[in-house]
Amino acid sequence: MEMRKRPNLDDPAELAAYRQELRRLMRVPRILGLLLVAIGTGIVIYAQRAGIEGALKPIGWALVAFGWLNLFLIIYYRSRYHRARMAEDPDAF
Repeated sequence: MEMRKRPNLDDPAELAAYRQELRRLMRVPRILGLLLVAIGTGIVIYAQRAGIEGALKPIGWALVAFGWLNLFLIIYYRSRYHRARMAEDPDAF
């Protein structure tokens, strides 16, 4: 993977461009993680209010857990990318 040069964070234009780059990083998995959390929460609330017993509530909790795990892994991935980019070391990523 080719690593670009370190951005000058003192320059407002380069800082804005770098922030936009970080926002674009892992965008689809991040949206998927948020959707999993929202859908899982909806399932748990629906099962609770409707009094549904069985596997529906644990499935909802599993979706919530998987969504949060996904989001935490994306935070880790993005911080590794930032650290490698600031060090200008593609092997650190």
